[in-house]
Amino acid sequence: MEIFTQLGVDSSLPYQFGIILAVFILANFIFLGKLQSVLEVREEKTIKLENAAEGTIEKASSMQNEYKLKIDDANRTALKVSTEKKQKVTQKFTDQYKQTEKEVNSLVDKSRSDFSKEIADSKEKYLAESENLAQSLVQKILQ
Repeated sequence: MEIFTQLGVDSSLPYQFGIILAVFILANFIFLGKLQSVLEVREEKTIKLENAAEGTIEKASSMQNEYKLKIDDANRTALKVSTEKKQKVTQKFTDQYKQTEKEVNSLVDKSRSDFSKEIADSKEKYLAESENLAQSLVQKILQ
Protein backbone atom coordinates (compact mmCIF):
# COMPACT_ATOMS: atom_id res chain seq x y z
CA MET A 1 0.00 0.00 0.00
CA GLU A 2 2.83 2.33 0.75
CA ILE A 3 4.15 1.90 -2.77
CA PHE A 4 0.73 2.77 -4.22
CA THR A 5 0.62 5.80 -2.00
CA GLN A 6 4.08 6.89 -3.07
CA LEU A 7 3.03 6.49 -6.72
CA GLY A 8 0.07 8.74 -6.11
CA VAL A 9 -2.60 6.07 -6.28
CA ASP A 10 -5.66 7.00 -4.32
CA SER A 11 -9.36 6.27 -4.37
CA SER A 12 -9.79 7.91 -7.81
CA LEU A 13 -8.00 5.00 -9.54
CA PRO A 14 -11.17 3.05 -10.44
CA TYR A 15 -12.73 6.23 -11.87
CA GLN A 16 -9.59 6.95 -13.91
CA PHE A 17 -9.61 3.35 -15.14
CA GLY A 18 -13.27 3.67 -16.09
CA ILE A 19 -12.65 6.93 -17.95
CA ILE A 20 -9.71 5.41 -19.86
CA LEU A 21 -11.82 2.37 -20.73
CA ALA A 22 -14.69 4.60 -21.91
CA VAL A 23 -12.31 6.73 -24.01
CA PHE A 24 -10.77 3.58 -25.52
CA ILE A 25 -14.16 2.14 -26.43
CA LEU A 26 -15.29 5.49 -27.84
CA ALA A 27 -12.04 5.90 -29.78
CA ASN A 28 -12.32 2.35 -31.04
CA PHE A 29 -15.86 2.95 -32.21
CA ILE A 30 -15.16 6.38 -33.78
CA PHE A 31 -11.56 6.22 -34.95
CA LEU A 32 -9.85 2.85 -34.63
CA GLY A 33 -12.65 0.88 -36.33
CA LYS A 34 -12.61 3.20 -39.30
CA LEU A 35 -8.81 3.08 -39.38
CA GLN A 36 -8.90 -0.71 -39.33
CA SER A 37 -11.39 -0.82 -42.22
CA VAL A 38 -9.29 1.68 -44.21
CA LEU A 39 -6.19 -0.46 -43.64
CA GLU A 40 -8.06 -3.60 -44.72
CA VAL A 41 -9.41 -1.91 -47.86
CA ARG A 42 -5.95 -0.56 -48.61
CA GLU A 43 -4.37 -3.99 -48.22
CA GLU A 44 -7.07 -5.57 -50.40
CA LYS A 45 -6.55 -2.97 -53.15
CA THR A 46 -2.78 -3.39 -52.94
CA ILE A 47 -3.08 -7.15 -53.37
CA LYS A 48 -5.48 -6.66 -56.30
CA LEU A 49 -3.07 -4.17 -57.86
CA GLU A 50 -0.19 -6.60 -57.43
CA ASN A 51 -2.22 -9.33 -59.13
CA ALA A 52 -3.26 -6.92 -61.87
CA ALA A 53 0.37 -5.83 -62.28
CA GLU A 54 1.48 -9.44 -62.61
CA GLY A 55 -1.21 -10.00 -65.24
CA THR A 56 -0.13 -6.86 -67.06
CA ILE A 57 3.51 -7.93 -66.93
CA GLU A 58 2.59 -11.34 -68.36
CA LYS A 59 0.53 -9.67 -71.09
CA ALA A 60 3.40 -7.27 -71.89
CA SER A 61 5.81 -10.19 -72.02
CA SER A 62 3.58 -12.11 -74.43
CA MET A 63 3.12 -8.97 -76.54
CA GLN A 64 6.90 -8.49 -76.57
CA ASN A 65 7.43 -12.06 -77.75
CA GLU A 66 4.75 -11.60 -80.40
CA TYR A 67 6.40 -8.33 -81.48
CA LYS A 68 9.80 -10.04 -81.76
CA LEU A 69 8.30 -12.83 -83.86
CA LYS A 70 6.62 -10.33 -86.17
CA ILE A 71 9.81 -8.27 -86.48
CA ASP A 72 11.83 -11.42 -87.27
CA ASP A 73 9.23 -12.44 -89.85
CA ALA A 74 9.28 -8.95 -91.38
CA ASN A 75 13.09 -9.03 -91.52
CA ARG A 76 13.05 -12.43 -93.21
CA THR A 77 10.43 -11.24 -95.70
CA ALA A 78 12.36 -8.05 -96.42
CA LEU A 79 15.58 -10.02 -96.89
CA LYS A 80 13.82 -12.43 -99.23
CA VAL A 81 12.28 -9.61 -101.27
CA SER A 82 15.56 -7.70 -101.49
CA THR A 83 17.42 -10.88 -102.48
CA GLU A 84 14.87 -11.61 -105.19
CA LYS A 85 15.08 -8.04 -106.52
CA LYS A 86 18.87 -8.19 -106.41
CA GLN A 87 18.83 -11.46 -108.37
CA LYS A 88 16.43 -9.97 -110.94
CA VAL A 89 18.62 -6.90 -111.39
CA THR A 90 21.75 -9.04 -111.56
CA GLN A 91 20.13 -11.31 -114.13
CA LYS A 92 18.97 -8.31 -116.18
CA PHE A 93 22.43 -6.76 -116.24
CA THR A 94 24.05 -10.14 -116.90
CA ASP A 95 21.76 -10.63 -119.90
CA GLN A 96 22.56 -7.11 -121.11
CA TYR A 97 26.27 -7.76 -120.59
CA LYS A 98 26.11 -11.04 -122.56
CA GLN A 99 24.19 -9.38 -125.38
CA THR A 100 26.66 -6.52 -125.53
CA GLU A 101 29.55 -8.99 -125.37
CA LYS A 102 28.09 -10.91 -128.33
CA GLU A 103 27.75 -7.68 -130.30
CA VAL A 104 31.31 -6.64 -129.46
CA ASN A 105 32.64 -10.11 -130.32
CA SER A 106 30.83 -10.10 -133.64
CA LEU A 107 32.15 -6.59 -134.35
CA VAL A 108 35.68 -7.69 -133.44
CA ASP A 109 35.37 -10.82 -135.60
CA LYS A 110 34.06 -8.75 -138.52
CA SER A 111 36.84 -6.20 -138.07
CA ARG A 112 39.41 -9.01 -137.85
CA SER A 113 38.11 -10.67 -141.01
CA ASP A 114 37.99 -7.31 -142.83
CA PHE A 115 41.51 -6.54 -141.68
CA SER A 116 42.71 -10.03 -142.69
CA LYS A 117 41.10 -9.56 -146.12
CA GLU A 118 42.71 -6.13 -146.42
CA ILE A 119 46.10 -7.59 -145.50
CA ALA A 120 45.66 -10.40 -147.99
CA ASP A 121 44.70 -7.90 -150.73
CA SER A 122 47.66 -5.69 -149.85
CA LYS A 123 49.97 -8.72 -149.80
CA GLU A 124 48.89 -9.79 -153.26
CA LYS A 125 49.27 -6.25 -154.53
CA TYR A 126 52.75 -5.88 -153.01
CA LEU A 127 53.81 -9.33 -154.25
CA ALA A 128 52.66 -8.44 -157.76
CA GLU A 129 54.45 -5.13 -157.53
CA SER A 130 57.55 -6.77 -156.09
CA GLU A 131 57.65 -9.12 -159.07
CA ASN A 132 57.58 -6.14 -161.44
CA LEU A 133 60.27 -4.44 -159.42
CA ALA A 134 62.36 -7.61 -159.41
CA GLN A 135 62.05 -7.88 -163.22
CA SER A 136 62.94 -4.27 -163.59
CA LEU A 137 65.97 -4.72 -161.31
CA VAL A 138 67.11 -7.76 -163.25
CA GLN A 139 66.84 -5.82 -166.52
CA LYS A 140 68.81 -2.91 -165.13
CA ILE A 141 71.50 -5.24 -163.84
CA LEU A 142 71.71 -7.00 -167.18
CA GLN A 143 72.02 -3.78 -169.12
